[in-house]
Amino acid sequence: MSVDVKQKLIKEVQMMLGSGIVDLEPDPEHWEFVVQMALDRYRQRSSNALEESFIFLTIQADTAVYTLPPEVQEVRKIYRRGSGSGGATGVGIDPFNQAFINNMYMIGNPGNTGMQSGGTGFLATYELSMQFQNTVGTMFGREVMFTWNPVSKKLTLHRKFTGTGEEILLWAYNDKPDTMIIQDRLAKPWIRDYAVAKAKVIIGEARSKFSQIAGPQGGSTLNGDSMKQEGIAELERLELEMTNLIDQSTGGYGFVIG
Repeated sequence: MSVDVKQKLIKEVQMMLGSGIVDLEPDPEHWEFVVQMALDRYRQRSSNALEESFIFLTIQADTAVYTLPPEVQEVRKIYRRGSGSGGATGVGIDPFNQAFINNMYMIGNPGNTGMQSGGTGFLATYELSMQFQNTVGTMFGREVMFTWNPVSKKLTLHRKFTGTGEEILLWAYNDKPDTMIIQDRLAKPWIRDYAVAKAKVIIGEARSKFSQIAGPQGGSTLNGDSMKQEGIAELERLELEMTNLIDQSTGGYGFVIG
């Protein structure tokens, strides 16, 4: 773990325990911190924090490892572009292949039982052609095996490309920007309530340091413990809402529990 990453984690732990609050009210950095915590929790649990995308990647000769942008969280599949007579270099459907299979396997006129040209194709034409495409593509390089590291953002292609300039298509999932998530009418209430609950816990931790404040009337008792308990109860309620897939039936945000 690098020093910067470790120090950032230590700073976050300190802020969660109310560090830096000397006047019993949070500083601006604490408000920023609780909102970021709510967003981080939402990204961890909600599939609505991701958006589907397709990325073009230009292949370099004898290069197997590529670094993708930090917002890319998952690479599902790789497609090679183009089409040819055998379909070995692309994912397109070759009409000549379909015509050939149509002539080979379709029956032309009523009463004819042999293979002949002039037959009328139907879904079997497409099915047989796609089977041919898949078989030839698997044998001759259309399918690209790969390994994706979501932490380092490294995409490793398990094959050797000797040419330069070929573009492949990546089916990926990216992080939505924070502003887009906050503006989502279904996500915003949950994030707001989570930030408020976290703020209550942090303020409660800070106020619990002082049981009483001296004053001319004998002093006053702070509500640190009760405020912290309110925040904890609110966090439990929000976690339960997430577990129950809130608003899922009405087209709201979906969740990946894990």
